[in-house]
Amino acid sequence: MNKFLPVAIALCVATTVAAKNEVYTTPDTGTIYTFADLAKIEGTGVTQIDANTFSIVNDIDVKAKDGIELTNGMTLKMGKDVLIRLYGSKSRLTPDTATIVPIDGQQPKGFHLTDIDNNMAIKHVRFEGAGIKIGGSYGVTVENCTFFEHNDKIGHAAIDFVGSSINNIVRNCHFIRTTCAAIASGSNIAAGVIIEDNLMEDCSTGNRNYPVINETPAGANGPVIIRRNKIYGGKRTRPGAVSMSNMMSMIGDHKIFIEDNYMDNSRYGINVLGNYMDIRITGNTVLDCHYETNAMNGGSGLTVNSTSEEHATRVYIEGNRFEGCLWGVTIIGKTLANIGHITDVKETDADYNPGRNVFKNNGNCGTTPEGAETAFDPSNPYDLYNNTALTLYAQGNTWGCEKQTAEEIEKRIFHSADDSKLGQVIFMPAGSGASGIANIDADNNAVPVLYVQPNGISSTTPVKGLNIVRMSDGTTRKVIINQ
Repeated sequence: MNKFLPVAIALCVATTVAAKNEVYTTPDTGTIYTFADLAKIEGTGVTQIDANTFSIVNDIDVKAKDGIELTNGMTLKMGKDVLIRLYGSKSRLTPDTATIVPIDGQQPKGFHLTDIDNNMAIKHVRFEGAGIKIGGSYGVTVENCTFFEHNDKIGHAAIDFVGSSINNIVRNCHFIRTTCAAIASGSNIAAGVIIEDNLMEDCSTGNRNYPVINETPAGANGPVIIRRNKIYGGKRTRPGAVSMSNMMSMIGDHKIFIEDNYMDNSRYGINVLGNYMDIRITGNTVLDCHYETNAMNGGSGLTVNSTSEEHATRVYIEGNRFEGCLWGVTIIGKTLANIGHITDVKETDADYNPGRNVFKNNGNCGTTPEGAETAFDPSNPYDLYNNTALTLYAQGNTWGCEKQTAEEIEKRIFHSADDSKLGQVIFMPAGSGASGIANIDADNNAVPVLYVQPNGISSTTPVKGLNIVRMSDGTTRKVIINQ
């Protein structure tokens, strides 16, 4: 097997462009303004076009005691670089429906929620071009909103967390053709957030190194939870689907859950970089992440890279599907990874992991050959690359070969057998392919005679989940039934 080392690093740095528009500042007297109210005040830059349509050409600073209201059914047309800054948490941004659109193709910035002193919500708003920047110690819920062709003027994400905070939620939102990321946080920002049930279609159209979801761990500000999202990639060579990075090595007990997401047609699926993290990656489907032209630069279904031996990131990987990627899973540096551990542990042990990951059709030829578009080459298979000096358990999984034997699986794994400086991968017992039943023991000629489930019920046929198998020679084995 040829040897390549993939590296995929996603950067996110919060930036602000100086405003050029005139600025109207509210008087800070405790008033909640509608845009109809603002249209009656000289100097606001707000014009009422009809009963529910308004245009705005100036920036507006809404002071902490004041607020604005998005009224039901309204349309707000924003001019070039227009930014509405909301200081404090008095604004009402939860209409039945509202639409934010640019004036004649101009590129507005959007809304900056800053100095938030209480929980806030933005719901049922369609943003075209414009985005949201969020900063403050309290959380913001963004729910049932649409972000269409975000233009990157307010920042490199349609929803950009620029302040450390707790209890943020992005739920049931639709992101379509954003220029850069859909959701991101700055590299030094600890914003606890739940990102769930969102749909991202063809995002990061600028084809730069901005993954669709680009998050930083939050430590004491709570976990980062990314679950049940659908990310449909645009088959581009630069952006990945999900990145979790602690590049600033923020100290803390960083909990991250990446679970039950679907992602396809991106440069990479999930990229984890940095130390101090405790991550569970479960139930994800990662397909066709093979658009990198140089496999040395990425293209993994999952990459985890931790550099600190003392503060190494721990990652638990179970029940995922990695198919059609340059690399299935790549573990780098000092990372403590558990991709399946079912022997010599009890089901109640912290190290127990039934595996149940499925690998299929992963591989690469290093660099794109002449006449090809990418380095994707499943005839040179890479399901798992253990680029650490540590022993890695990867049991109970189904690998990208028809026969789940040690000899065939070995061809798809790169570890100590290929380079003595690397750690060993312990991959047997493995899954049995289509049936999803783990191989009992590749070197044992005994046959299973009884399957016992954890609840004590026994039968002569297996049941989905964990079974304790009694063999014809009197020994027992643990078996994971995937289907």
